[in-house]
Amino acid sequence: MFNIIRRKIKEIIHILRREAGITLIEIMVVVTILAILGGLVIPRLMENVDIAKVKRAKADIRTFSMVLDTYFMQHNSYPTTEEGLKKLVEEGKIKKRKDVLKDPWGNYYEYRSPGENDSKNDYEIWSYGADGKPGGEEYDADIKSWE
Repeated sequence: MFNIIRRKIKEIIHILRREAGITLIEIMVVVTILAILGGLVIPRLMENVDIAKVKRAKADIRTFSMVLDTYFMQHNSYPTTEEGLKKLVEEGKIKKRKDVLKDPWGNYYEYRSPGENDSKNDYEIWSYGADGKPGGEEYDADIKSWE
């Protein structure tokens, strides 16, 4: 009886040794492949996030413009620079949410009425982009309602 148990244990040990898992080289190959894929994929994902933020800012500005035109039809004027876009929230024209007046980078949209640039509207709305400063290039560029 002990011989049978001993023989079965030896068979199990032999099977376990034969399939003892993965080697260090196999682990290093997998880690290298993951690092290469990460190096290729992550920058593209981050670029897509930046592109999406710019598109969202442009869409927000278009939405504010439509709401401002509706406001104008009801009041025969646009909110003043001092009243700003907050006036649209106060009057219920824009649903009140925590960050409704902030751009995708967490900065408040800028508003001016009357506009100072060569704009077709009597107001201007803009975001300073990713860097939150005037000017800039690529994702740091200003996003303006009059351009």
